[in-house]
Amino acid sequence: MRTTSLAPALVCVTTVAVACLVALPSAESASAAPRAAIGNPVEGNQGFGTIVEHDALLGSTETEGTVAMGGDLSFGPGYNVAIHTPGTFTDTGDARPTALLVNGRVNTADSAPDGVLRVENGGYVKIGDPTGVSFLDRDSNGAAVSTRVVPADAGYDATPRIELTTGQPSASVAPHPDLIDFPSLFTTYRGRAAAMDACATNVTLDDAQGAPLDPQSGLADGTQAYVTLTPGQTNVLHITGDDLNRLSVLTFRNQPSADTPFVVVVDTTGTGGDYSWQSVQLAGVSGPQAPYMLWDFPDATSIDMVSGDSLEGTVYAPGADFTDLDSSNIEGDIVVRSLKAGPIDGNGGYVNAGEIHDFPFDGDINCGTAPTTPPTTTTDTPVTPTTPPTTVPTTPPTTPPTTSPTTPPTTPPTTSPTMPPTTPPTASPTSCPPSDKPTSGYGH
Repeated sequence: MRTTSLAPALVCVTTVAVACLVALPSAESASAAPRAAIGNPVEGNQGFGTIVEHDALLGSTETEGTVAMGGDLSFGPGYNVAIHTPGTFTDTGDARPTALLVNGRVNTADSAPDGVLRVENGGYVKIGDPTGVSFLDRDSNGAAVSTRVVPADAGYDATPRIELTTGQPSASVAPHPDLIDFPSLFTTYRGRAAAMDACATNVTLDDAQGAPLDPQSGLADGTQAYVTLTPGQTNVLHITGDDLNRLSVLTFRNQPSADTPFVVVVDTTGTGGDYSWQSVQLAGVSGPQAPYMLWDFPDATSIDMVSGDSLEGTVYAPGADFTDLDSSNIEGDIVVRSLKAGPIDGNGGYVNAGEIHDFPFDGDINCGTAPTTPPTTTTDTPVTPTTPPTTVPTTPPTTPPTTSPTTPPTTPPTTSPTMPPTTPPTASPTSCPPSDKPTSGYGH
């Protein structure tokens, strides 16, 4: 009886098993969250520290950096722009950078009758629609002076007015619409706000002893919390607007930096997107850390900053109308749908909204997002080598080996046969048989 070697079969089984093991994802890769590389969320602002999709009211007091708006501008009795810098955006043909960009009109009717908005540091002004205003670079005596934007046909000293600290050619002032594509830019900004909302939480609120607050939400009024950031990554804290207001102090045990930015994602759905913000006292951080801190409001439609301490970091609320009623300062960029920085107070004056300090956001957001569905793993699907066997028998041997005669011979052979059977059985295949399983990697 002929016996067949099991070695080829074992080789095939071994090959399939190894292929399976190689194709299976590791537990680490299967459970690892995808990465969201958002980059710098304010990118596209052309260097304008305060950027507004629609209208802006600059009531009081000043902005150290530059301002751009997609709608109309109105202003209070005394407001200063570009206290520290005229910015980095220089229009084609201009000699100076633009510090104030108004894509719409200068609304003198809704400005304070005695209003003066002063553009410092030699910055230029750009106006999209010059209806209702005139540009003057000569005083009443005909002498060359710094440019002013006044009500149409009014004199050089008329109010309300925008006054520059340099001469700017009238043709350079207006009309210059669409220097920034505000609708497109803010569509991008809202997408980035949503992307940061999808970032997984990796920051825990602790108590003074370093133990996590339990629970992390539904905080008591006056809660004092501590945070420890993980160096070398984006640190993300998700918190409801109500809980943010319940914090009296948020203390940093270590500080945000260029490679360790800190993002607070504020959920305002509990108040229908309308939020009254009481800015928490921040301990352990100040202006130098502000460029690496950002407050994201992905679902807010209206934010009133009503009270609290100075805010370190960028206000990122591209879908919200933002009203600043707090005399404390904001140290960072402002990205909002509309802006009232110190509105009329009802008594003929303007609310003291504090100052907007020039600390542009300067971090890249790269965070983990939780998978929307759990990873699927299948371990029982064999995979064959990607190169199939080159020679595979398609049918069994056509000529069986010679068999014994069905009846004994009547005459014994006179001599023994000198040759073995002329057709030996076909040899076993030396490579694995074809498989109907997929020939590519696992899971395809």
